[in-house]
Amino acid sequence: MSYKRLVNACALVISVLSLVGVSFGASNPILLIGTSSNQFTFYYSEILRAEGFNAFDSVDLKALTASTLSSYDIVILGQTSLTPGQVTLLTNWVSAGGNLIAMRPDKQFAPLLGISDTGTTLSNAYLLVNTAAAPGAGIVGQPIQFHGTADRYVVSGATFVATLYSSANTPTSSPAVTIRTRIGSGGTAAAFTYDLARSIVYTRQGNPAWAGQARVGQGGPIRGVDMFYGNASFDPEPDWVD
Repeated sequence: MSYKRLVNACALVISVLSLVGVSFGASNPILLIGTSSNQFTFYYSEILRAEGFNAFDSVDLKALTASTLSSYDIVILGQTSLTPGQVTLLTNWVSAGGNLIAMRPDKQFAPLLGISDTGTTLSNAYLLVNTAAAPGAGIVGQPIQFHGTADRYVVSGATFVATLYSSANTPTSSPAVTIRTRIGSGGTAAAFTYDLARSIVYTRQGNPAWAGQARVGQGGPIRGVDMFYGNASFDPEPDWVD
């Protein structure tokens, strides 16, 4: 089950890439922007490779320039804080026709993304993809778990791609994924309100807060399953993957 959810999370990224019209036949049309202060930001390279998309380059945020951006059709921006100058740089690029996918974006991007911050968050919960239209068509049509923290927004110009759920059966009014099109000269800005890379790593590797705990049984050896087992006698919690 966790593998299916992992595949669907990856598929949603690829669907968003397809929706914004990037030409996968072009020479390296995708730029991945990461930062050494958050190593999860560079994990998107593994997601792209796993899905068969190798035509991308990576750059550290501190080396990003307008000249660099001008060579790419689409940017995947990992979760990171930005300076006002970096926000302006990327906003101008989108307005000139660029296509941005921002992962748990800096809140300075909210106007560009067509969302408004509520000042609240939701952690280790669920999301439901809108499968009635692209880019969600073909993805599983039931709530799936995410791990980590999502920022809660209201939509103010963007379109829902996926909705946050506080439990497997309880929707919220907040988006998990949004997309805003026809910005400026035809640019597009999509947002994942949580950090997809972090969620995928945590889903596969388990709860880092449980590392080193023998949660299954008492006094036994520490095993990989302990990172997923919720009902420890000393700390009863829901299982990490339901």
